[in-house]
Formats: sequence, structure tokens, C-alpha cells
Amino acid sequence: MRRSAAQGFSSRQAHQIHVAFLTFQNRVVGLASHSLVSERCPKFARQFAEFRQIMGAVLIQDMRSRFGHSHIGYLIAIAWPLSHIGVITAAYLFRVTIAPVGDSPTMFVGTGVVPYILCLYPARLLAMAIPQNRQLLNIPIIQPFHLIFSRCILETLNAVIVLALFMSVVSLFDVDILPADTAEAAKAIGATIFLGIGLGFFNVVMCALVGHFFLVFFILIMIGLYVFSGIYLPPTAMPESVREYLTYNPLQHLVEWLRSAYYVSYDPELINKSMILWVGGISLTLGLIGERFLRGKLLS
Repeated sequence: MRRSAAQGFSSRQAHQIHVAFLTFQNRVVGLASHSLVSERCPKFARQFAEFRQIMGAVLIQDMRSRFGHSHIGYLIAIAWPLSHIGVITAAYLFRVTIAPVGDSPTMFVGTGVVPYILCLYPARLLAMAIPQNRQLLNIPIIQPFHLIFSRCILETLNAVIVLALFMSVVSLFDVDILPADTAEAAKAIGATIFLGIGLGFFNVVMCALVGHFFLVFFILIMIGLYVFSGIYLPPTAMPESVREYLTYNPLQHLVEWLRSAYYVSYDPELINKSMILWVGGISLTLGLIGERFLRGKLLS
């Protein structure tokens, strides 16, 4: 009787000791992880604050080097893509009075030319981010990524301003420029800017590898995509043999994506949205990898 009681007491005591040990171990691990997090959080906060300060300084210097110290230079930079859209739209309206789709030829050509401009300008101007601000690389703390990312922010803001001004100007001529599906139109515009930024990162690396004449080649490619993107004639009005080749044109899918937000007759199932995201994502990934491994070429 006494032996069994003693054995029961010792097993219960061993269990209590085991539970106390596990509790102590969990507390030690918790304190260690809490101290590790408390050490890393201030470090991450300092790094983020430093990165934000660098980006702010680089962004201001980029604006001054491109636009000067006055606001007029920035207005001219906004006027270039806006006037580009206006010239293409006016030339189309001068020749065409009846839209192939819908009742407004202005809306039809506008929904076609806006994706082209909002993709071309960020992709082209990102490639010139480093040559136009190369003197900043003499500062040890500034890396090529800072110049590219600051130009990316600036061109995104420019694209939004150009789009807002274009819609405001068109609405002054009593054209109902608001889309039937605002969310879908916003997705199409976001995908357009994303594709332009991805191609811009890729252009930075290619210009560092083969020279700046690659930018001329890229512009010629974009012009070819522009001609065969269905801006002036919807793909449904083209021969079947031509439409098969248009499916490989990401700009054509962007135009159809934006028009699907304006015209209910467009079938969104025929628009390859994943192709746009894949092309933009792969271009952005290659650009980021190239910036990391070709930093010496970018600095030289």
C-alpha cells in the first residue's frame, strides 16, 4: 500500500516537473523571439526611413533634372503625352465620323489610344532614368535601383494625371467618357501601367547590355504593336487569319480590355488578361534580376 502510494506520488511529481519545464521552456523561447523581434523592428524602421529619405531626394532631383526648377517644365512633360493622345484622336475624327462600335467615335479611338500612350511613355522614360541622373551615382548611398524606382513612381503619377486631364478635356465637348464598368476600366488602366513599368525595367537592363540604340528598336516594336492593336478597327471586323496573329499582341488585349468596360457588346472571355500580366511580370522580374547582377554596367 505504501509502495504504491509512493510510486503514485513520484509519477505525479514527475508529471508536474515536466509541465513546469515545458512552461519554462516556452517562456524562454517567447522572450527570445520577443527580443529578436524588438531588435529587428527598430532596424527595419530605420532602414525604411532611410530608403524613404533617399527616394524623396532622388525623386526631387529627377524632377529638377528633367523639368527644371519651375512648374512650367513639369507641365510640358505632362503636355507631351496628352498632346500625343490629342493628335491621334483629332486625326481619326477628321477622317471618320461614324464609330465602328458604339455611337461616339471619340470614345472609340480614345479607349484605343490611351492604353498605347500609358504603356509607351513609362516604358521609354524608365530606360533613360540612369543616363539622365548618372551624377547621383557618385553618392555611395545611392544605387541604380533608387533611380529606376523613383522614375517608376514619377511616371505612374504622370500617367494618372494625363488620364485625368484627357477625360476632363473630352468631357468639355459633351462626350460621355465615363465607363459603364468603372472597376473593370480601373483594372485595365492599372494593367496598362504595370505592363509599361515592367517593360521599362527590362529596357534599363537591355540598354546597359547592348547600348541605347535598343531603345530605338523598342519604339519601333511598340509602333508595330500600335498599328496592329485594333485602335482604329476592332478585331471582329478583321479577317480570321489576321485575328490569329493579333492574339499575341498584348497591346491589343489591353485595348479590348478597356473597351469591354465601355461597350457591353465586348466579350471579356476573348480577352487574354493573364497574358498581359505574364508579359509585365516576366519583364519586371528580368529587369530586377538584371539590375542586381549587372549593377557594374549600370554604374559605368
